[in-house]
Amino acid sequence: MSSVIFLKKIENYVPEKAIEDFKKAAQKANMFCVLIKDKYYDDLFISAEGTLSEVDESTFKSIDNKDNLKYFTFNVNQVEEDSIDSFTWLTQDENYFWALDIENINHEYKFIFRFVVEYFKDNGEDYLWFDDAEWYYTADDILKLSHMPYNPKWCSEKIV
Repeated sequence: MSSVIFLKKIENYVPEKAIEDFKKAAQKANMFCVLIKDKYYDDLFISAEGTLSEVDESTFKSIDNKDNLKYFTFNVNQVEEDSIDSFTWLTQDENYFWALDIENINHEYKFIFRFVVEYFKDNGEDYLWFDDAEWYYTADDILKLSHMPYNPKWCSEKIV
């Protein structure tokens, strides 16, 4: 798996709110949202990227060898003309698109799961999809998983 993707409804989507939702979930999961870079063209949002880490930004920047550090990067995307109908094959709803993704996972699935649970507590309409899967999780699915013992297979097969 190379990416964990958050599918959001196109209508009423605001990328800046999506970033705030990520920050809020990170805080609730006791993680730090660091190194956020927003790209704008005039006043139009283009994209954003950042890192979620187990340590604060100054500590993250000061560590040369990050091999033992838990972190992942994320991207926030804008709605584009071809976003409509882009995930109908998966969700049966033409109004969802690839809004956010997690990359540079480094096998930190339990760390990511901790974040995902907090994210879906406040974002109940979103879906979670793995870029090589033919299935997805709803917010309810993720919250059900959070009440079970951690299952490392959650990212390779749908277990609820």
